[in-house]
Amino acid sequence: MVNKKHPTRSRISLAVTLIIASFLSAFLLASFSNRGSEYWVVTHDVSAGHQLVVGDLESSHVDLATSAGLYIPVKESPLGKVATAKFLAGQLLSRVNITSSNRHNATSAVPISIRATDVAAGIVEGEQVDIYWVIDSQNGEFPTEPVMILGGITLLSLDTKSKNFGTDASLTVAVEETQVLHLLQATTHGRLVVVRADV
Repeated sequence: MVNKKHPTRSRISLAVTLIIASFLSAFLLASFSNRGSEYWVVTHDVSAGHQLVVGDLESSHVDLATSAGLYIPVKESPLGKVATAKFLAGQLLSRVNITSSNRHNATSAVPISIRATDVAAGIVEGEQVDIYWVIDSQNGEFPTEPVMILGGITLLSLDTKSKNFGTDASLTVAVEETQVLHLLQATTHGRLVVVRADV
């Protein structure tokens, strides 16, 4: 005599299997969607040299995987720190671009005026620039090699309106307070040339 499986039992087994599979898939989806942590992002554009205050930051849930250590989680407070590079609205707050607000690391906005022809064409506010000190040789003097006095600093503002007339250009750069005198001394002799740091 041949035993036949009851069709009702087969349907019940299939239904139980489907229910278990649906619960398992829901659990896995929930697990993957909850990966990541809360990190600080800036709410508006922040210039280099700006000290972070309430209103500059908000939290955002992000899965950064192996790069998580490069950014500031919400469990750490960055308030009072100083930005050393420009941040755009919605950008994650990275550890490498903020510093302590003590006087040795804080930055200052330094205005300088240089010849319009000594400013690299196409540079815009927020870019990283290098500043070279150039001594022009006069009366047959032995030429002096140009010296880079500041590298990778942020250009905060640039007035190019006077460029068409071949006059001076006015710009403001973010410089560490310890380097302000170094930059200003270079303006008293020779000339400064502003070069784009990354082309």
